[in-house]
Amino acid sequence: MRTRKVYVIAGTWFFLGLIYSGQSFFYSLSVGREYIWQRSFFHSFVFCIEWGLLTPFVLWLTDRFRLDDTNIRRNAVIHFVIGISVALVQQTVYVYVTNFVDNGFVLTRSFPDYLPSIVGFFEYGVLMYWSIVFIHHAVGYYRQYQHEQRNATELRSQLAESQLQSLKMQLQPHFLFNTLNAISVLVKKEPALAQKMIVRLSDCLRLTLERGTTNKVTLEQELEFLNAYLAIEKVRFGERLTISMSIEESSLPLFVPTFILQPLAENSIRHGIAQRSGDGWIGINSSVNSNMLTLQVIDGGTRNKRAKNYYDGIGIGLENTQKRLLQLYGTEARFDFRENEKNGHTVIIEIPLKHDES
Repeated sequence: MRTRKVYVIAGTWFFLGLIYSGQSFFYSLSVGREYIWQRSFFHSFVFCIEWGLLTPFVLWLTDRFRLDDTNIRRNAVIHFVIGISVALVQQTVYVYVTNFVDNGFVLTRSFPDYLPSIVGFFEYGVLMYWSIVFIHHAVGYYRQYQHEQRNATELRSQLAESQLQSLKMQLQPHFLFNTLNAISVLVKKEPALAQKMIVRLSDCLRLTLERGTTNKVTLEQELEFLNAYLAIEKVRFGERLTISMSIEESSLPLFVPTFILQPLAENSIRHGIAQRSGDGWIGINSSVNSNMLTLQVIDGGTRNKRAKNYYDGIGIGLENTQKRLLQLYGTEARFDFRENEKNGHTVIIEIPLKHDES
């Protein structure tokens, strides 16, 4: 038997011995009987020591003949018979020991004289036996419940993790293929610009590899990757693209999902600025208030009319962003995608700060 279990059993019966002694004391006061504390303590602790020694045996019987398996009727009968037998043996030993000590270490009576005391109180021992059986079952059920809860939590966590990784892996090739496609267009027409884009792309890939499987990074780290991506697009569009950032200093160390801003910026460029014949701009803003981190990606242009093939809707980047926010924060995060007054779109993300991993 493990040492911890021995300590628990011993401590439990010692505590019960104190309770039984206290009950004897208050009972003596209520009936006006003289209370002899040495005798009371001795009787209480003889009883508890007996059951302390019997408890491991009863626990073993409980595990051997459980009341929750297919042989429940047979096992219940076995416990019934053994319970009565154990209670009779325990009460017999208790009566002999207490009378032997109370009478100056002399047995003054024969077994038939002790029989009324044995039979008259053995049902208390039966109650103790079944109490141990039921408590052991209850503890077993509770441990099994905890184990199942831990397993369920781990499975949910693993499922969420795999879903997040799947969503992230969709974003990375999506971004990579779009960039490579843009480079391929520039290779023949403007090889110098294509070379610059390749250098910028290598920076993005390096940062991607450094992140590994991390699902959250600080906003400062996320902006580092976003700047590397926007540098590629700046090479591609030149003076047509203006980039502005308004980042609140207190928001930089806060954690955000990895690659949360890049797909939003890519959506603005691909479905907004790239479809315009004139200039366009992107604004990246962050602020902290009311225990929420607010991120905004805003795009607009100087021309009021867009090309007819402008895609007005939620693409893979925005859709995956919504799904990742739901996986990480549930309904506590907010995602809003709307048209703005500057001939473009605004994406607003709100993330609860209590999920901050710092």
